[in-house]
Amino acid sequence: FFFGSVFGTSTMLSTLCHANRPVLAPSLRGVSVVAGGTVHAANAPSHVAGSAVSFAQLKHKPMTHTTHMGRTRAINLAAGAAALPLEVLERAAEGFVETDGSGMSVAEMGYRTKPFHAIMERAEDLLRQLLNIPDTHEVHFFNGGATLQFSAIPLNLLGGVNEGKTANYLMSGHWSEKARNEARLFGDVTEVAADPAGLYFDIPDAKTWQMDRDAAYFHYTSADTRQGLEIRDFDFSAVPEGMPVACDASANLGSFALDVSKFGVLYAASHKNFSTAGICYSIIRKDLITEATQLRRMPTMCNWVTFQNAPNKIYNVPVLVSVWLGALNCEWMLERGGVPYFEDLAIRRSNLLYEYIDGSNGFYRTFVTNADRRSRMQV
Repeated sequence: FFFGSVFGTSTMLSTLCHANRPVLAPSLRGVSVVAGGTVHAANAPSHVAGSAVSFAQLKHKPMTHTTHMGRTRAINLAAGAAALPLEVLERAAEGFVETDGSGMSVAEMGYRTKPFHAIMERAEDLLRQLLNIPDTHEVHFFNGGATLQFSAIPLNLLGGVNEGKTANYLMSGHWSEKARNEARLFGDVTEVAADPAGLYFDIPDAKTWQMDRDAAYFHYTSADTRQGLEIRDFDFSAVPEGMPVACDASANLGSFALDVSKFGVLYAASHKNFSTAGICYSIIRKDLITEATQLRRMPTMCNWVTFQNAPNKIYNVPVLVSVWLGALNCEWMLERGGVPYFEDLAIRRSNLLYEYIDGSNGFYRTFVTNADRRSRMQV
């Protein structure tokens, strides 16, 4: 399996299944245990990718590198940390030792200092511009990546006035399984559109979804990196009016236009499309940041209210370099035309692959065949 980010054609390659390769029955597949629940091994490769041979020895071979801005670069198809634009890395290299004229590196700034607070404010402002985030929503750069928010969401939404309510989880693959498993640690979960085979090569029509219509919230994953499934046209009308929708958009945030105002929680790990690893871009509707719906026992690092009430929303040491690099990247994305530019890029480069696969007379095929559900980010 090969994965990519929103940047550059060199980060996009195909997951190709040979038509004659046998497919094991679900009962023969291995499983992994995550948060007390199982995830299918079809979505959990156990190998370690890459080569022990140095790039200096490999770069003279075909299909190992690209040349950009005078640099020879390895073809990086990792899902995360994913490839970043060379222009952004060059800017970061220039500003790393002395950041913003502060006389110090961002890596050594105190998190309660004005220079770093300025970086946090700039990072939020640029993300708001890029995604057109309304004033009804707060932006946080939480430590712990998206996985910590798998716990934070039920911890903040299944308590208080919501005590005893369930949470709806649309099942669409490996990452929805992991989010569900974490939520089960704190309350009851209603699985929506679960695939008995655990393959998730398509999503049933929203009109057929069976859910708890009195649940505290509805959660879905907008793109599952493992089998190449993407949801770009989520049917909000299928969710009962007033029920907050939470979305893990780690794999595709920034690659297509969406209406942020429709989401209660929209979150994405930083290391796929925006920065390096360490933080979670979390966009939360203001009215959901409240003690009224929190569980009584709340880990501090998951407490949205604690972070919201801290000076500049910084309660403890953030991953400073990740926030700063993300600001540089958002700035670069806006310079190129913002989300419309990167949506067009995602369409054009993914079509190159799909057209080649579909034109192979069955020699190559993808897991996901429904054109509306084929991912533009991971093929």
